[in-house]
Amino acid sequence: MVWTKTGMTYLNHLNDRMKKYYLTVKHMNNKLNLATLGKTNVLLMLDSSYKRGIELHNEKVSNNRYILNEIINFIRFCGAFELALRGHDEKDTSLNSGFFRGLISFSAELDSALEVHLEKANVFKGTSKTIQNKLLKCMLSICQQEISVEIKKADYLAITADETTDVSAIFQMVIVYQYIVNDKVIERFRGFLKPKEHNSEVLAECIKEQLTQHIGDVTGKLIAPTYNGASVMSGNIN
Repeated sequence: MVWTKTGMTYLNHLNDRMKKYYLTVKHMNNKLNLATLGKTNVLLMLDSSYKRGIELHNEKVSNNRYILNEIINFIRFCGAFELALRGHDEKDTSLNSGFFRGLISFSAELDSALEVHLEKANVFKGTSKTIQNKLLKCMLSICQQEISVEIKKADYLAITADETTDVSAIFQMVIVYQYIVNDKVIERFRGFLKPKEHNSEVLAECIKEQLTQHIGDVTGKLIAPTYNGASVMSGNIN
């Protein structure tokens, strides 16, 4: 308003300016907002289709969350029983599509919501290998975060470094952590490492980097480093 920003030079024009402001859209919206402040959403009163749109959106979100939760549970089931997710051929016509796809197909026969999703979903079905890998990666990240929290709470920590070679003949190193939580000995595998070289200096540096992530500069917490099968780490010199 003019009189609140630059001021009125001639007060005899004040009445005319006020009448003009009363007719503006901004003033009318402000009066409407003030009248319904803390009471009702005006959009819901004026437009029933808007309200219905919100309800449909919320239903869709709830259904998507349910389907995603079911897919995650299928992956967890396969992991709990150490079952490979994928088979030789994951096509719908395949006779060996793997445990994951087989479990989803079987569950769809008992779950109508899942059956409808698999039949009608065009954007996100959740059964592709890409989605499987992304969900596995997310689940691994959560597990690793939990392991880090447990290690920081523990008074002492022991590690076992092991070396292995995968099916593609690529050297890998595994670190297993042992610590005590609530008077119980916990042993956790956190992941595979891929050292650039196969010698004691590089392996030691990998181990130090991992320990820095968990215990930082805390001294006296690591009480037992062992090397199971890591031949380059054996001997009093190495």
